[in-house]
Amino acid sequence: MFLALANVPAVSAQCLALSEQQMLRASAWQGEPEVGHIYKVQRWYVQDGDSLSLAHGHRLRLGQVNTTEMAHESRPEQPYAQQARDQLEQQLARQSEIYLRLLPKTKDRYDRWLVKIYDGAGLSAEVFLVARGLAYVVSMDARGAEDCLWQHEASARKQGLGIWRTAMSSVYQAADLTSKQGGFMRMRGVVGDINESQHHWYIGFGGQAGIKIDKQLLAGSPLKLNSRQQLQPWVGQTIVARGWLSWRKLSKKQRQKGYLSGLMSVYNLDMLEQAPALSGL
Repeated sequence: MFLALANVPAVSAQCLALSEQQMLRASAWQGEPEVGHIYKVQRWYVQDGDSLSLAHGHRLRLGQVNTTEMAHESRPEQPYAQQARDQLEQQLARQSEIYLRLLPKTKDRYDRWLVKIYDGAGLSAEVFLVARGLAYVVSMDARGAEDCLWQHEASARKQGLGIWRTAMSSVYQAADLTSKQGGFMRMRGVVGDINESQHHWYIGFGGQAGIKIDKQLLAGSPLKLNSRQQLQPWVGQTIVARGWLSWRKLSKKQRQKGYLSGLMSVYNLDMLEQAPALSGL
């Protein structure tokens, strides 16, 4: 049973908040922080709904949520991007210091530290964003996001809050996507073909786009999917995934070989909202 939005702080204290002892033991942020350690900082700047900057050029990224994009150069602002930034800024401004916990996958491709962020009272910033429909939950490493974050997202989605009332939160049909459509999205496709490289599976959806999954990720799942033969039953079945869709230019030879130009990398099986062979996980 999901709790009402008004009860978000209480839920945070139960599942995604720091204890008083953890806050007392927190040390000052350092240039080379340790995974899992809790740090505190007294000066920060909120750049957008899921990223901050600290002194000395250190940049942070909330590693378990994704908010919509602020305006940038020729790119217009996406719905609820400003509201997400305002929410994060207001929450973190309530006290004179905030707390950070470094995630196992320490940095993203933009060299930002991936962290969980808590306000001065030890309450999770991610919970406040997700519960208000201002952020999607993402799992960017093997550990994945906490279950209660997914529960809060389901509740916000059911209530039609924030991003969940916009068209951009809809599931896009992979076969209809073109290189003009990219970035974070939810994507649906019927598996048409399965290819592989040394380290990855490439699941094609019958158009230009598909998903890319690390072989170790599937091999390490309870179903132990190690071979193309084991994945063959996926052909003809529907997959819904969430993540960042990026496009690449292909050579004529690559196109002839059936390479996908649009790829969504799946870092954790939580990012597969629907997958036939994972229904028992």
